[in-house]
Amino acid sequence: MFAFRTWRDAWFLCVASAMVIADFPAPEREQPIRWTGWAAVSLASLLLLGLVMRNTDFTTRGLDRVISSQYPVDAVNFLRRHPVNGPLYNTFDWGGFLIFYMPQFPVSIDGRTDLYGDVANEQYNATQEAEPSYRNDPSLNQAGVVILQNKFPIAKMLTVDPRFRVIYRDDLATVLVPNR
Repeated sequence: MFAFRTWRDAWFLCVASAMVIADFPAPEREQPIRWTGWAAVSLASLLLLGLVMRNTDFTTRGLDRVISSQYPVDAVNFLRRHPVNGPLYNTFDWGGFLIFYMPQFPVSIDGRTDLYGDVANEQYNATQEAEPSYRNDPSLNQAGVVILQNKFPIAKMLTVDPRFRVIYRDDLATVLVPNR
């Protein structure tokens, strides 16, 4: 179980474990199982699990700075303190992070480009480069909140677009909402 990095992969471990357990023949027991033995093993397992889990926090390893430098942690924390209505339009590279960090907002796109098809990917790329067709992007036009990486031209373009207003900006991300 410790080898799996996300909870969504735990189903695989459970199915494989069930198949292995089902394959073992039932042992013939001459003595009844003593509850004290099971209690000792359970307590030792819980203690070991507690020790391992205590050391998995990102901040104990200094990864919080790495994550904050690549993903919009501060922008998302702002949205948690100042809730807005979705749906969300986001930067391609941040889709997986936003799915995990803000599950209440469905993302417009994430790193699995094969899910969206060529037409959607081409529209997304054109929008990110602030080509004139960005005004007709349905995902952007239907968004209740937009979170973009500042390095993309669309982030600069939307700050002067009268259809949107900036509600948060830092060195990494810009968060906008529509002027409705």
